Parts: sequence; structure tokens; C-alpha cells
Amino acid sequence: MTRTRAVTHTNGAKRNGRFDRFTDRGSRREGGAVEFQLLGAVEAWEQKLQLDLGPRKQRFTFAILALNVNQLVPVERLVDLTWPSQPPRTAHHAIHVRVSRLRQAIRQCRSGNNDADIITRGSAYMLKVNPLSIDVHRFRAVVAGARQENDDAVKVSLLRHALAMWHGPPLADVTTPDAAAVLCHGLEEARLSALEECLDAELRLGRHAAVVGELTDLVALHPYRQRLQAQLMLALYRCGRVTDALDAYRTARARLADELALEPESRLSDLQRSILRADPALEPPRAHTPARTQLPHEIWSFVRSDARSEEIAVEAHELTKWFGARTAVDSVSFTARKGEVIGLLGPNGAGKTTTIRMLSTLLAPTGGDFSVAGVPSSRPADIRPLIGVLPENPGFPGHHTGVEYLTYHGRLFGLSREEAVRTAVKLLGQVGLADAARARVATYSRGMRQRLGLARALVNDPAVVLLDEPTTGLDPTGQLEILTLVRTIAETRGTTVLLSTHAVPEVERICTGVLILDQGRLISSQVMT
Repeated sequence: MTRTRAVTHTNGAKRNGRFDRFTDRGSRREGGAVEFQLLGAVEAWEQKLQLDLGPRKQRFTFAILALNVNQLVPVERLVDLTWPSQPPRTAHHAIHVRVSRLRQAIRQCRSGNNDADIITRGSAYMLKVNPLSIDVHRFRAVVAGARQENDDAVKVSLLRHALAMWHGPPLADVTTPDAAAVLCHGLEEARLSALEECLDAELRLGRHAAVVGELTDLVALHPYRQRLQAQLMLALYRCGRVTDALDAYRTARARLADELALEPESRLSDLQRSILRADPALEPPRAHTPARTQLPHEIWSFVRSDARSEEIAVEAHELTKWFGARTAVDSVSFTARKGEVIGLLGPNGAGKTTTIRMLSTLLAPTGGDFSVAGVPSSRPADIRPLIGVLPENPGFPGHHTGVEYLTYHGRLFGLSREEAVRTAVKLLGQVGLADAARARVATYSRGMRQRLGLARALVNDPAVVLLDEPTTGLDPTGQLEILTLVRTIAETRGTTVLLSTHAVPEVERICTGVLILDQGRLISSQVMT
């Protein structure tokens, strides 16, 4: 559970507890592509608006097309999957009607940034859309990216990010067990494999105490997965529960013998012998923090492990901004340390955006001052290379591809063309857009454009990232994906993040501290633990 403690500050009185005063008042919808969900209920979202894909059988037809995105699916295949035993004489006509209605539903919400469509080629249909707008294909892309990472902390963040896309069994509300076995037989195995890889990385990081409970539940759910059994044994041993670790082995061995007539794999039996002799190789790894001079200076190296240090990244003192007779920000003071994620929380008009704009040097303070990484606000030109900014409503050139957009900004920060392209490709992979690198930005969904905006904010390897309402207009899954990326930036790079929002759950999910603003004044600051 998230706990908060009140902190005194220069601007106001103490306040305790949760932030019940502030509620998510919704956000402005902007035109964007549709995002499709198959990992759970079959749904389509245009930002926060759920689209009507029709009744169950119609959504089942859509799910088949989405699983085979950008591939032709013969009508006969759709008929066979919908009526596996005895299709009615009107089966082909029914499929045509369902596809027609699906096409109409998708086209009704099409905007300049959405090119999703169902096209006909002879006696086959194809859902034509960017695969990353479908959670199944996005899940696979993020997992593939995680497997290329050498840093276990990054691997864990990416895999947890991918696993968070799942909201239940695939096609949960449209399919039958027989159809699911045909269409989704590899998806559950892909999820469990990603989860096992994630837990292996967690154990390599010495997080055995954090995952032992999760592993206990997973072994109960999947008693024949010996990799999970081995992970549980190792976690129990490292927690000092040697007897429990050996009991777990005996239980697994007896179940395999009694129910499957199998002997344990060598990984289990070898681990049991190592536990019996207290093999030093089973001890948790020692934390190692490499010196900064040992690291290559590259954007988002994901190797920095000195996050959340005592080094001050942002310091504001009596920061004030007037617009004529109106005071937008009134004597706000705070300190943010390296690696922290600080939420600026408050209703519309509280002064959050104005504070972000002052810290990004877009607005000059009327009074007070601030510093970024030790550089005072009196030197705005020296601050700009140290910050990355994602405004609430960023503009993106639709005719550029993702890699062209980031390459352009890399060149603005002085990178050679070769360095800029290399940086662009790397960042797109790290925010889950590798497969869309060569696609036009106009085809990106709102969530994809926000991830592109995060990548843009990292082009110059900033010490501080300023995000103004980064989840505006996103559906719940898109919000979670962006918040996970934000937390990854802070945890793995040691970057300080200031995030403005009026949504309490966002603060509780990822922030290490919160500044509560109301009518321009800082009324409370709290540490999240």
C-alpha cells in the first residue's frame, strides 16, 4: 500500500493522508488512432472513448483479423473458426455482414491520425493498421526488445511493462475453448515465458524477498513448470528458508512422479544438491555501482545505477509568476533530488503547467529563482541542454517517420547525422516503437505519439525531464504504458522527472514525492514510500 507522510515547507500548513480533494476531471480528447485490445476482453479505444465493435460474434471476427494483422484471411477460414462443426448455409453472408459493420465502426472514428481499415481482396479480408496499435503485437515487440537488453534492471522494467498489457485470457469475452486453442495457443506460453525471464532477472538483481510471494502463487497455479519451481526454491533459500526450499523440491518431485510419471529436470535436482551443501554460488549477488567514468556517454544507457542519490537536480526558491494582476504561481519552493519522480498534483488552474514552463525556461519567473543540476535560472541557455520536455499538447510533423523526427532533433542538439540516426533508432527501440520507426508519425496512435515524445525528451541525455500531463487522452492501458516508461527512465538512468497531473492514481503509481498545488500556492508536499 502507498503511504504518505506530511512534510512542512515554506508555503503552507501540513496535510496528512491521501489526496481525496483532487479527482480526475477527465481530459480533452484529441484526434488520434484507435488502439485495439485482445489480451483480455476484445475492445477498441480512441483515447478514453471505447468504440462499439458490435456483438460477440462480430468482435470474434475482428479478433481473428487483428491477430493476423496486415495479412489476408480467407472467408472460409473465418467461417471454419466461427462454426467449427456445422456452419449454416448463410455463413458466408453472415461473415460479410459482420466485416461490413466492423469496417463502418472503424471508419466512423477515423481521423487524420488514424488509417485503420478493413480491406477486401477477392474472397479474403485484411485488417490494415500499424501492428503496434494492437496490444498482442505490442506485447511481443516489447518482449523482443527486453531480450536484447543486457542490463537486468532494464530487462525487468520492460518485461513488467509488457506483462501489464494483459487484462485476462486472450479474447476472453468472444471465444470458445476450442477456438482459443487454435488462435491463442502460443500467447499464454509467451506470457509465462516472459514472466519466467522477468523473475530470473529479478533474482539476478538480488530481489528474492520481493518475488518469493509471487513465485509461491505462480507455482500453485502452474505446478508442472519446473523453471518456476527452481526459481521458488532459490528465492526461499536466499530468504533463509532452507527447509521450505527443500520441501518445495520434495513436493515438486512427488507431483511429477505421481501425476506425470516423470523425474525432475536437472535444473531442479542440481539446485537441490547445491542447497544441501550450501553452495556459495547460490548466494545473492552483491550490489555493484560502477563509477560514472566507466560508462559510455550514450543516450539512455540503462546502465546507470546511481539513481535516487542525494545530489540535488532541481531547486526552486520562492518561484513566482504573475500574468498582469493574476498570480499564477505564488512563492513555490521545493527540492528534487537525482532519480526522483516528483508529481505536481492539483486541479486545473493550480499552476502546474506554469511551473513546468518556468523550469523549462519558456517563461521567465516574475520573482524567485531556481536551478537545474546546479545551473541557475539566470542562465537559461545553459539550462536547456540539461532538460528534456514533453508538453501537454506536443506537435508532431505527420509526414516525418519516427526515426526522421528524432534524427532531426538530435541534429539540433549538435549530433552528427550518423550519431543522430543511431540515437533515434536506439530510443525508438527503448520506448517500444522499433517496429514503427519507419512509419509516418501521422499513422501513430495517441499512445505511440506520447512514447515518441518521451524519446524526443531524451535525445539530449538530460539530467531532468519535465512532463506536462503525459497521459492526457489515453485509455487506461495507454496510461499504464506511459507511466511505466516514466518510472523506467528515473530508475534506470538516474534522471529526475517532474510530472504534472490532476490524477491521483498516477501519483500513487509512480511518484516518489508529490507537490500539491492550489491556486498557485504549494499547500502540501509529501514523500511517497
